[in-house]
Amino acid sequence: MNVSTLLRYCGLLLVGMMAGSSFAFVLGMGPAMEQLSITSYMEFHRSMETPFNIFSPLIYLLAIATLVASLYQLRQSWKSMEFLLIAFALLCVVDELLMTRFGNLPLNHVISQWDLIAPPPDWVEIRSQWLRFMYIRSALLVSGFALLLASTFFMKRSPVSRQDAFAVA
Repeated sequence: MNVSTLLRYCGLLLVGMMAGSSFAFVLGMGPAMEQLSITSYMEFHRSMETPFNIFSPLIYLLAIATLVASLYQLRQSWKSMEFLLIAFALLCVVDELLMTRFGNLPLNHVISQWDLIAPPPDWVEIRSQWLRFMYIRSALLVSGFALLLASTFFMKRSPVSRQDAFAVA
């Protein structure tokens, strides 16, 4: 397996993990969060914030670095469908990261300041806004994953040498 192939599959795995967890959020956690009382919502939100703040930056960093390295490997064929699909997948991941930074994270800060005894009167609207950002982010990650998956169909395959053919058999 060459470096380009390894990078491609690592990127696919990382973005796939991000898209999968995000898609699970859309299917289960998001609708459940819409039904929670203010107390339950705040407790749930606060309990989820720390684990995601620890692992998410590392996964984003690895995914973006892997996709950039894949594009660098393909720089000679920048007009190819393979290159374009990876570039658009990278754009989806970066756009999702920006939406996190400028959408959800400021709302997380607002939510963390809420008082359980006297919640703000507009808490339902803030929760809805936070969830809308999550749904859009999920769409971006699933789209990025689909683009990466599609790019594998356009991968340049290196011919199998006689030695490799005998090693497999």
